[in-house]
Amino acid sequence: MEYYGLKDTNDKDGRGGLTLEKLYPQWLEHKKLYTTAETYIMRIECDWKKYYVGTDIIKKPLKSLTKLKLDEWAHKMIKDYNMTKNQYYNSTVIMRQALEYAADLGIITENPFSSVRIDGKRMFRKVKKKADDTQVFLSNEIPRIQGQAWNDFMTNDKLKHRLAPLAILFQFQTGVRIGELCACCEEDIEDENYIHIQRMYRYGSHESEVVEHTKTSCGDRKILLTDQAKKYIRLAREYKAEHGIVSNYIFSVNNRPLSNRSVAYLYNKYCRDAGIGHKTSHKARKTYISALIDGKVNINTVREMVGHADERTTYNNYCFDRSTEDEKKALIENALAP
Repeated sequence: MEYYGLKDTNDKDGRGGLTLEKLYPQWLEHKKLYTTAETYIMRIECDWKKYYVGTDIIKKPLKSLTKLKLDEWAHKMIKDYNMTKNQYYNSTVIMRQALEYAADLGIITENPFSSVRIDGKRMFRKVKKKADDTQVFLSNEIPRIQGQAWNDFMTNDKLKHRLAPLAILFQFQTGVRIGELCACCEEDIEDENYIHIQRMYRYGSHESEVVEHTKTSCGDRKILLTDQAKKYIRLAREYKAEHGIVSNYIFSVNNRPLSNRSVAYLYNKYCRDAGIGHKTSHKARKTYISALIDGKVNINTVREMVGHADERTTYNNYCFDRSTEDEKKALIENALAP
């Protein structure tokens, strides 16, 4: 029996010899048809090498994989790698979906992995939320980072990506992802008060490109432009006009999108020069979200503007305290004062 070039040859017990090792490449090509996220496929390939390659389970005939065998495999993997719930879910996407694919092809009658159950409270490693001061720019760090970015824009004519400092300042005012930031275009400003986030600069292992969609369907959104955000757009336009630069990308000085590496380099440089721990552009996004929540902006508005499908994602992964230790103490003292 053949499926897209895969032969399900019979072994001695008549259950078939097709293995996960042989099915995986075909399943991966099938998987690629249903996603535009290259980073997701790259993660799957990394998980395959880390959790599957060299193991006995991928060499066993698919028809011999019973619920019990898969249950034991799953529990052993959780223990061996001390997995969190998310790590387990991500790593078993291959087994779960490849067996579902095999069932769809008629290679096996049903997916036995769908019956495997894990007692999360007993098995998964608990994840402690990361310390606030490592996840956002604190109130006394933001002026230092933004001050350096402003000074760079005003005085540093040696910068290859001359408008990158303005882009960083703009990100603190909008919370856009770095890929979205690099791909912001003039036509995205459909209204003077809003910018339409509808594309991103995608960085692949082989090539980079601008794609006409965001990370998720919820990522296509409109963000309110603050007065400061409008100022940075105006300054970028004025700089390009003064230097005869024609570019549809707001913060680029050529016909290519702004380089993500140039933005990442400046965040690293500014943090180092400011004497604070290295923090990325993603931490600026978290800072923006935390600031909106601190400012009592309705959570549904925050969720929509940052492109989250569920407010639990916003609260659980992007809400951090930006206060310094002295500010925390003062707030607590004030709250508990008689």
